[in-house]
Amino acid sequence: MKKSILVPHDFTQVGDYAMEHAYMVGKQAKSPIHLIHIVSKSSQIDAAKQKLTEIAEEFKKEKDVEIIVEARKGNLFKEIYNYGLEIDAYLAVMGTHGIKNIKKALKVIKKFVKIPFILVQSPVIFGEYDRILVPIDEDKTSRIKIQWIRYINTLFQSKAFILTFNTKDGFKIKALNNNINFAQNWFEKELIDYDIKVLDSERNFADEIYNYANEIECDLILLMTDKYKRYVRSLKRTENKELFKKIPIMCLNKRTDIYKVGGFN
Repeated sequence: MKKSILVPHDFTQVGDYAMEHAYMVGKQAKSPIHLIHIVSKSSQIDAAKQKLTEIAEEFKKEKDVEIIVEARKGNLFKEIYNYGLEIDAYLAVMGTHGIKNIKKALKVIKKFVKIPFILVQSPVIFGEYDRILVPIDEDKTSRIKIQWIRYINTLFQSKAFILTFNTKDGFKIKALNNNINFAQNWFEKELIDYDIKVLDSERNFADEIYNYANEIECDLILLMTDKYKRYVRSLKRTENKELFKKIPIMCLNKRTDIYKVGGFN
């Protein structure tokens, strides 16, 4: 089976946006898009599948893409996860409804340890992810973000923008410097263009992420799943809360399997 992109669709506009982003990422490899909708009653399956089929056919009118539709009854989180495993998805794209939907979104994402989720609230703006913002802190396991930039770069010849901070915490200094060095060495080895911005401190880091995203006209922000909720809920500036709605976020879970075999060294 060809590697696939999973798109949970809730029959809202953000579900359509998720299809747009999934198509943009997968079109070069001609990755099929699998749409899934979960219902609460068996009697609703046929109608849901028909609605997904109509959505898929409308989308395919102007795009050369394979779309498979599926509707299932059961627990929303378990069924989406099980289906993702069945289709051998390497990536998922999901529309979200902002801050009010964080808890629900995270419950889905955390089940997919090896599959990143791109969360979207708006349509594709610039046509590709060629300006990627990657915040770097002291967490060693978050280096998986750097490795995913390599994949995105193969699609869009992306430029990476590292955002980090100075700290007086002795433990953090060493870990932070190691992570920055890892990122720089990786990008130089893979011939990926990058810039780095170092803040004076970690203060208001969430807002600083979006300040920088606005400055560089960012297309995609990479965050670890365990930091996503904290950063989003920490946003204070109104303009950054609005920017949060526009810029897709790729959420990645910690990969202890890679960590244990030396994948982050």
